[in-house]
Amino acid sequence: MKANLSTKEENRQILLCNTNRNAKYFLETIKHRDNGKYKKIPNFLIKKTGEVINLHNNDVTSFFLPGFKIERGVVVVSLENDGWLKRRTSDGKYVNWLGDIYDSKVSEKKWRGKLFWDQYTDKQIKETSKVVGKICKKYRIPRTSTGHNVFMEDVEYFKGVVSRSNYNEYWTDINPTFNFELI
Repeated sequence: MKANLSTKEENRQILLCNTNRNAKYFLETIKHRDNGKYKKIPNFLIKKTGEVINLHNNDVTSFFLPGFKIERGVVVVSLENDGWLKRRTSDGKYVNWLGDIYDSKVSEKKWRGKLFWDQYTDKQIKETSKVVGKICKKYRIPRTSTGHNVFMEDVEYFKGVVSRSNYNEYWTDINPTFNFELI
């Protein structure tokens, strides 16, 4: 798919990704990592409760997309989500990649070698749609989406809403429980 292509210099995208942990711990991590000089900070964090936190106004690009030569024009929206989960054989409990016990509803869908996923909340999706609308209006980004979360050839030229998993076949965010139709 090569619709809505632009040059890298003109590129404007909204990049959706996950926190891959609880929002509280995610915020602590970015505050203290690399002695407070951590650069992989999204523009917005949308918690499961629907609360939107504006972390900064600068464009964020290459820090979220290692290996891609995108210098500017990507607004990053990170959703509170544990991502893929695994079931411990010792007690049958679900845990995230850090080993933290997950105690909410688990979604089961085989994708990218994983089977169990944390779900996005309705409030979170609703607020994500609002934030995407505001960003699209402010930066004149087309309110279009790739419509899926799989690798997409030349995605760095796409104008609109993408997920990190569109850039690389190994990234697992946004996970398969996300409803792109609501964007």
